[in-house]
This record gives sequence, structure tokens and C-alpha cells, in this order.
Amino acid sequence: MEKNLDFLVEVQKLKEMPRTGLVWLGVKNPPSVADHTFRVALSSWIFGKKMDLNIEAMIKTALSHDLCEVYGGDRTPFWGLVPENEKERKEVLKRWIRLSLKEKKKRSEREFEEEKELLLKLINYLNPQIKKEILSFWFDYKKGITREGKIFLQIDKMEGMLEALENLDPKDYIYVTPWWEEAEELIVEPKMILFYKIIQNKFYRSKVKLDEKFSKSESKELENILEFILQIGKLKRMPRLYWTLREIKNPETVAGHIFTLAVMAWIFGREKRKLSQEKLLKMALCHELSAVYTGDTTPYDRILSKDERERKKILERMIRLSKKEKEWIFLADYKQEKKAIEKLTKKLDLPIKKEILELWHEYRTKSSPEAKFLSQLNTLAVLLQGLLYEKKYKEFSTAPLWEWAFENCDDQICLSLMEEMKKRFYG
Repeated sequence: MEKNLDFLVEVQKLKEMPRTGLVWLGVKNPPSVADHTFRVALSSWIFGKKMDLNIEAMIKTALSHDLCEVYGGDRTPFWGLVPENEKERKEVLKRWIRLSLKEKKKRSEREFEEEKELLLKLINYLNPQIKKEILSFWFDYKKGITREGKIFLQIDKMEGMLEALENLDPKDYIYVTPWWEEAEELIVEPKMILFYKIIQNKFYRSKVKLDEKFSKSESKELENILEFILQIGKLKRMPRLYWTLREIKNPETVAGHIFTLAVMAWIFGREKRKLSQEKLLKMALCHELSAVYTGDTTPYDRILSKDERERKKILERMIRLSKKEKEWIFLADYKQEKKAIEKLTKKLDLPIKKEILELWHEYRTKSSPEAKFLSQLNTLAVLLQGLLYEKKYKEFSTAPLWEWAFENCDDQICLSLMEEMKKRFYG
């Protein structure tokens, strides 16, 4: 358990690591590596289902693909090829840097070995089984051994392009050119080629003709998937309310939190042999999706005082509610969130829409063994982030979070993790 916690603490660094390509382009408050991983994992689920792939493998590949950046930083394909001078660099970034096959191979081999070494340093904390699993999914991402690995790479490149299009002003879309040129080299799956054309028609004035071999309904379905992906992107810029209420500067986002919970579901879910790994991962990815329309919430929003001084005083301790109050708040929140997630998934294909709604309902009502376990992991994901903030900000206290954890957690794995947290952060 000690090594698992060491690993989790290190992985939290990805929440504060901005995407380098967007930093170079002058984007203010760009999404983090963790934010990026959240959406590419959810996109992998959606496309994996559409293409009849191994969805558990797709999600795990997504969660592992950038873990090496914990120690190596976020690297772009342009790493080491662009000038240090900002003005000169932006000029270079207007086009894809063409390299000879020999140069490409040399860079690729060097990058692979460097990233492998960094990843091994990180996962060295973990037991041999999970270490081997993470390494194998990362290897598949880098080498494209399976169809899942090959498709995931294409989805990952798509996510990078979308981040640029979402964060840049249309007048600066010239800087998205490298993503398009890279796509021309890498995208070979017919449905992904069609999806890229749909992205182009969404963001650019000049439209391209869609492939006639796909029906209008297939194209429309992909248009709806794109809209869903863009909507959940809002979670990358949505700070967690619990932290903003306590005046934490630049707190984790909802997307960042989901990333942490998904990683925890993988690491600790492996120890729960009777639970479905795939279900845990999917549930983690969709448990906060309603926030797209409701905004991030806490169980106490409806009862907090509007007076700032009084509110601060209340937030210093665990807020105690009667059984009747808890039931009323749960029902009110459930109805609001259900309406939001139904709106979010409304245009998705029925099978994926039904799956997301059912998993979300299970989680909110704790009506399955996976939901009960994930709910406790979620509590500890919040506690872990709180402990990191407590270490950083002397005025912040995790006392209410500890009370919440003691009341909510009874699973032996979760209790062991709590004990390890106490040892690590308090000695």
C-alpha cells in the first residue's frame, strides 16, 4: 500500500503540468496533462464501443500513455526542434516539421528509450503485476502492436488537435496546421478519417465533402460524438468547488479529479477480483459528467450561508446533517444531475447513451458492488488532494475530509490506504 500511495502522489503532478504545445502558442491557463488524459480516455471508450474494440484496454492505454511525463515533462513532436526565441518558435509552429525517414527513426528510438526509462522509474513503486500491465499498454501505444494501440494513437492525436482548436482564436488557426499535417501521416482508420473531416467542417468556414461510402446516419452519429466530446471538454476548465470555496489557488479541475479516480479504480480495482475492472473504469470516467451543465457541486451547496464570514466558519468543520436533510439534498441533487446527464448524452447512439446513464445511476445510488467501492475511492481521491493542499497551504485543514472518510469508508483496501496516508503526511 505504501508504494501504491507513493505512485499516486507522484501522478498528481500531471494535474499541474500544462500542455506544452498550448503554452508555446501563448494559451492562458491551458489544460493539464491530466485534463487531456481524462477526455482522451472517455473518447477511447466511445470510439472503442463504436469500433468493437477492447474498451478496458483502450481506457488503460489512455491512462498510461502520458505517465512518463510525471518525470519527463510534457513533450510535443517538436521537442528539441524549435527555437528558444518565442517569436521565432511561433513562426516555426505554423507548419509540420518534415524529417527524413532516417531522422524520424533515430528520434523515435531515442524518445522511446528515454520515456521507457522515465516510466519505469515511476511504476517501480508498484507491484510486479500492475507494473507489467501499465508497461504493456504504454508499449502498445508507442509501437501499435494491437488494433487498440493503433486506434488509440489516432484518437490521442485527434484530442491534441481539438485542444488547439478549442483554445485558439480562429484567426490563429494557422498554428493548427501541424496537427493536420501530422494527421495526414498517421490517420488510416476510415471512421477516424471521416471524423477528422467532421472536425474540419465544425471549426472552419471552408467545408469538405464527406465520404459517400458512409451513410448520412453514420456521419450524423459522428457529428453527435464530436459535440459530446466538446461539451465534456468544459470540465477541463472547471475548478472543483470544494477547493474554490476554501480559496485554494488554481485548484484541480473536475477533469483532473476524474483522472485521479480512474487511475485509483485501475490500481486498487485489480485487488477486488469479484468486481468488473471495465465497469469501475467507465464509472469513474462518467461519475461527474453532469457537471457539464450543473457546474461542480458539493452536498452542502443548498444549505451554505450567503454571508462570506459565516460560510467560512461553517466550512472549517464537517457539516452535520439530519437523515431527513441528507435525503432531501440527495433527491434534489439527483434530479438536477439526472436531467443534466440526460441532456449531455441525448444525441449519442442509444447503446452508449444507455450505458453512461446506467453507470451514472449506479454510482449515485450506490446500487452495485462497483459503485460502493468507487464511492469510497472517490472520497479518498478528494482526501489525497486535500492532504497535498494542506502541505502547501498552512491555513488549509483536511479535518472535515478525514471525518468524511471515516464515515464513508469501510472497505479494507480503503481503510489500509487511509492508514498509509496518515503515516505519509503526519509521520
